[in-house]
Amino acid sequence: MAAAYTLYGSFLSGPTYKVGLMLALCGLPFDYRHVDLAKGQHKTPDFLALNRFGQVPAMVHDGQTMCQSAAILLYLAEQTGKFGGATPQELQRIREWLMWETDRLESSLSRTRFFERFAKPDPAVLDYMRKYADMVLGQFDALLEGKRFLVGERPTIADIAVFAAVVHMAEAKFEPGDYPNVKSWWDRIAALPGFKLPYDLLPKGDQDAVR
Repeated sequence: MAAAYTLYGSFLSGPTYKVGLMLALCGLPFDYRHVDLAKGQHKTPDFLALNRFGQVPAMVHDGQTMCQSAAILLYLAEQTGKFGGATPQELQRIREWLMWETDRLESSLSRTRFFERFAKPDPAVLDYMRKYADMVLGQFDALLEGKRFLVGERPTIADIAVFAAVVHMAEAKFEPGDYPNVKSWWDRIAALPGFKLPYDLLPKGDQDAVR
């Protein structure tokens, strides 16, 4: 029997992991369809019918296709009643963190990871990106001072989204232990029931009923 949710993505993709981690933490099995980015499968007509932007992830639920990982997290929080804002004020803070993650972490840490692992840029470009990413991680560490989670005393989709970027920091040649507040927060996320790291959660090929 098909799962209620079908996730299309890549095991190497932080945004795909955001959605997979949310489903896992909610205890929701999902069918997984691997999209081979190296072969350009995200630009094929079949995939563009799911995600007009030609990016991973995409998700199908109740016959509805959707894309953009932050938007999918908001949808899942509303559908499940989990990891969302308990008040309008909390929901606004969650939205702000989602935008910050896209604006700052994706443009610095995730791009540095890409350059370190998948590309060979000019050394000056890599040096600039590493300094930018270190600055952002330092800012994030300071923002975590005195906090258990990003919004209030319980985890929300804000934590899930930001963690999905930070989790790959070693691949960008940064260590969580160099940012003590980030490391403590990381450990609290990793202790949540249903938690899995990216390469333990996301298959390398199609798979049904992933948990």
